[in-house]
Amino acid sequence: MKKILSFITLILSLSNITHAETKTSEINTEKFYDLFAGTIIEKDQQLYLHACKSVDAEFKLSFNHTRDEQHIRTLIKTYPKFWLNLSANAEMIQDQYVMTVDAIENEHLNQSCHLSDLLDEL
Repeated sequence: MKKILSFITLILSLSNITHAETKTSEINTEKFYDLFAGTIIEKDQQLYLHACKSVDAEFKLSFNHTRDEQHIRTLIKTYPKFWLNLSANAEMIQDQYVMTVDAIENEHLNQSCHLSDLLDEL
Protein backbone atom coordinates (compact mmCIF):
# COMPACT_ATOMS: atom_id res chain seq x y z
CA MET A 1 0.00 0.00 0.00
CA LYS A 2 2.84 2.39 0.87
CA LYS A 3 4.50 1.66 -2.48
CA ILE A 4 1.31 2.48 -4.35
CA LEU A 5 0.84 5.76 -2.45
CA SER A 6 4.48 6.69 -3.05
CA PHE A 7 4.13 5.90 -6.74
CA ILE A 8 0.94 7.99 -7.06
CA THR A 9 2.57 10.89 -5.20
CA LEU A 10 5.57 10.72 -7.51
CA ILE A 11 3.39 10.75 -10.63
CA LEU A 12 1.32 13.69 -9.36
CA SER A 13 4.39 15.74 -8.46
CA LEU A 14 5.98 15.10 -11.87
CA SER A 15 2.79 16.12 -13.66
CA ASN A 16 2.77 19.41 -11.70
CA ILE A 17 6.38 20.11 -12.68
CA THR A 18 5.64 19.43 -16.35
CA HIS A 19 2.57 21.69 -16.18
CA ALA A 20 4.61 24.46 -14.53
CA GLU A 21 7.29 24.26 -17.24
CA THR A 22 4.63 24.52 -19.96
CA LYS A 23 3.07 27.57 -18.31
CA THR A 24 6.48 29.23 -17.93
CA SER A 25 7.28 28.81 -21.62
CA GLU A 26 3.85 30.23 -22.55
CA ILE A 27 4.41 33.28 -20.34
CA ASN A 28 7.85 33.99 -21.82
CA THR A 29 6.36 34.43 -25.30
CA GLU A 30 3.84 37.07 -24.21
CA LYS A 31 4.69 40.75 -24.63
CA PHE A 32 3.92 43.11 -21.79
CA TYR A 33 3.30 46.76 -22.55
CA ASP A 34 4.06 49.61 -20.19
CA LEU A 35 3.92 53.40 -20.45
CA PHE A 36 7.10 55.22 -21.45
CA ALA A 37 7.43 59.01 -21.58
CA GLY A 38 9.90 60.82 -23.77
CA THR A 39 10.74 63.04 -26.69
CA ILE A 40 11.30 61.72 -30.20
CA ILE A 41 14.63 61.91 -32.01
CA GLU A 42 15.19 61.02 -35.66
CA LYS A 43 18.58 59.67 -36.77
CA ASP A 44 19.08 58.42 -40.34
CA GLN A 45 15.29 58.17 -40.77
CA GLN A 46 15.04 55.92 -37.68
CA LEU A 47 12.90 57.15 -34.75
CA TYR A 48 14.15 56.91 -31.16
CA LEU A 49 12.47 57.69 -27.86
CA HIS A 50 14.67 59.81 -25.58
CA ALA A 51 13.28 58.84 -22.17
CA CYS A 52 12.21 61.71 -19.90
CA LYS A 53 13.74 60.20 -16.76
CA SER A 54 17.16 59.61 -18.26
CA VAL A 55 19.88 61.82 -19.66
CA ASP A 56 21.11 59.39 -22.28
CA ALA A 57 18.63 56.51 -22.64
CA GLU A 58 17.44 56.25 -26.22
CA PHE A 59 15.16 53.47 -27.42
CA LYS A 60 15.09 52.49 -31.09
CA LEU A 61 11.40 52.43 -32.04
CA SER A 62 9.45 49.90 -34.05
CA PHE A 63 5.68 50.05 -34.39
CA ASN A 64 2.83 47.55 -34.29
CA HIS A 65 0.73 50.06 -36.28
CA THR A 66 2.20 52.11 -39.13
CA ARG A 67 -0.31 54.91 -38.50
CA ASP A 68 1.44 55.64 -35.16
CA GLU A 69 4.81 56.05 -36.86
CA GLN A 70 3.26 58.25 -39.55
CA HIS A 71 1.56 60.39 -36.90
CA ILE A 72 4.84 60.88 -35.01
CA ARG A 73 6.61 61.90 -38.22
CA THR A 74 3.85 64.48 -38.80
CA LEU A 75 4.33 65.80 -35.25
CA ILE A 76 8.08 66.17 -35.88
CA LYS A 77 7.36 68.35 -38.93
CA THR A 78 4.64 70.38 -37.20
CA TYR A 79 5.91 71.04 -33.66
CA PRO A 80 9.39 72.20 -32.63
CA LYS A 81 9.10 70.26 -29.38
CA PHE A 82 6.72 67.72 -27.91
CA TRP A 83 6.76 64.64 -25.74
CA LEU A 84 4.65 61.51 -25.74
CA ASN A 85 3.47 58.72 -23.49
CA LEU A 86 3.81 55.50 -25.44
CA SER A 87 2.35 52.11 -24.63
CA ALA A 88 5.29 49.92 -25.55
CA ASN A 89 7.37 46.84 -24.85
CA ALA A 90 11.03 47.59 -24.15
CA GLU A 91 13.90 45.15 -24.30
CA MET A 92 17.62 45.02 -24.93
CA ILE A 93 18.66 43.33 -28.16
CA GLN A 94 22.36 43.07 -29.05
CA ASP A 95 23.36 45.81 -26.57
CA GLN A 96 20.73 48.23 -27.90
CA TYR A 97 17.50 49.37 -26.28
CA VAL A 98 14.59 48.53 -28.57
CA MET A 99 10.97 49.51 -28.02
CA THR A 100 7.94 48.12 -29.83
CA VAL A 101 5.18 50.73 -29.72
CA ASP A 102 1.61 49.50 -29.49
CA ALA A 103 -0.12 52.89 -29.06
CA ILE A 104 0.38 56.60 -28.47
CA GLU A 105 -1.41 57.25 -25.18
CA ASN A 106 -0.85 61.01 -24.68
CA GLU A 107 0.67 63.92 -26.60
CA HIS A 108 2.14 66.99 -24.92
CA LEU A 109 2.61 69.51 -27.71
CA ASN A 110 4.98 72.50 -27.46
CA GLN A 111 6.43 71.07 -24.24
CA SER A 112 9.48 69.14 -23.16
CA CYS A 113 9.75 66.63 -20.35
CA HIS A 114 13.53 66.97 -19.95
CA LEU A 115 14.86 68.95 -17.01
CA SER A 116 17.74 70.32 -19.10
CA ASP A 117 15.25 71.88 -21.54
CA LEU A 118 13.32 73.47 -18.69
CA LEU A 119 16.51 74.91 -17.20
CA ASP A 120 17.49 76.34 -20.60
CA GLU A 121 14.20 78.26 -20.70
CA LEU A 122 14.97 79.96 -17.36
